[in-house]
Amino acid sequence: MARYRGPTCKLARRAGTDLFLKSPVRPLDSKCKFDRPPGFKAGARRPRVTVYGTQLR
Repeated sequence: MARYRGPTCKLARRAGTDLFLKSPVRPLDSKCKFDRPPGFKAGARRPRVTVYGTQLR
């Protein structure tokens, strides 16, 4: 299995918590902005995530 080399801050912002994918030297708050999820637009509404959708994550 290969190592995931994509955008790790985006995964952490989607989950809403620290997934410990970055180095623990600096706090994650200084690296990633957790105030909004990835792909968030100010005027758009996000669809409700179903129970099945949360299980897939």
